[in-house]
Amino acid sequence: MKFHHAGRQFFFVTIALEGSWRGCALGKDGDSAPEPPRGVLSRLIDERTRPALLPCGETVKGLLLALHGVFPCATVSDFVIMPDHVHFLLIVDYAQDPGFSPLWAAHRLMDAAEMLWERTEALPPNPQNATVAALAEAVALAQFQQGRLTIANTERGVVGPGSFGGPGAKSPSIPRWDRHCYIELSLDARQLKAIRRYIRLNPARALWKAKHPDRFVRLAGIRHPVLDPSRRWDAMGNATLLASPFLRHVRLTLRKTAEEHATEIDRIMADAVNGVVPVSGFISPGEKELLRRLKAEPRARFIKTVPFALPPRYDPSAEDSRELAADRLLILSGFPQDTPDTRDNLRARCNLMNDLAAAMCERAQTLG
Repeated sequence: MKFHHAGRQFFFVTIALEGSWRGCALGKDGDSAPEPPRGVLSRLIDERTRPALLPCGETVKGLLLALHGVFPCATVSDFVIMPDHVHFLLIVDYAQDPGFSPLWAAHRLMDAAEMLWERTEALPPNPQNATVAALAEAVALAQFQQGRLTIANTERGVVGPGSFGGPGAKSPSIPRWDRHCYIELSLDARQLKAIRRYIRLNPARALWKAKHPDRFVRLAGIRHPVLDPSRRWDAMGNATLLASPFLRHVRLTLRKTAEEHATEIDRIMADAVNGVVPVSGFISPGEKELLRRLKAEPRARFIKTVPFALPPRYDPSAEDSRELAADRLLILSGFPQDTPDTRDNLRARCNLMNDLAAAMCERAQTLG
């Protein structure tokens, strides 16, 4: 992976321990529910508390904070250390180093962490072991920050496990990183805001998924009397909402502001409290305001239609995850798997999904 950019760029980076990509939403494969994360780097406390770092996680935190000392062009801002993986936002100033690679930095960080874990593991047991371990880690961390723990500076590529630790057998008790990294470049302010929100809410999302795994399973190729049988339908969430005879399609035009739709939104909210299930793409400003109010009303249930296919590794947003865990949301797609999730023909796909949603609601009223 190579990046050729100028100016300041923002990269969302995920690194995970070996065997943990299945439980990490970004690396989940297939349609099965995510497994509860293993507590190696941290422990999850509750939805409002940051993970409690374990010794291995404290090491990773120190390395994240020290990374700027090794790569002056790069700074870690937002980050969260999960039980078996780490998300962080890397800010890179390419004016300082046009050849910098986020992948290189991620592998450097993984190698340094494994080396520090090995040093702590190799310490002989004695009453002062904790103090000695802390001292050894502090010294190694300082060396990493000063850039001395590195392979030849002229080499820029992917480094393998043990590059810092030297030759020798690896202890099976020491955590190892999966060398595959997930790196996403933020293209605009909206995406950057979503990334920061994703990082902040990741611990809560992990708890929601662990407590309610069935609500985060992609339902592939579902069939229901209200759905057009000629199309493929995939979904995630509370599929029993399709059986409601009170489905109501909501389409608030882009030509009006949310304020201009206020009266209509009030009417929809009053009906939603009394059992009506709004169905919408929630795309226009008015629809987004309606969605905000629906999420703030515990008695409301709703269906969100999306203008793209739900992939096997579909990862709902943090806000949608909260509603999925509460069992009051269904995310619904009427597009085949080969439909690209791009800006191409987005308007046409949104219009089609609105037409399909309207027809679905008409069938529900007829059947009811």
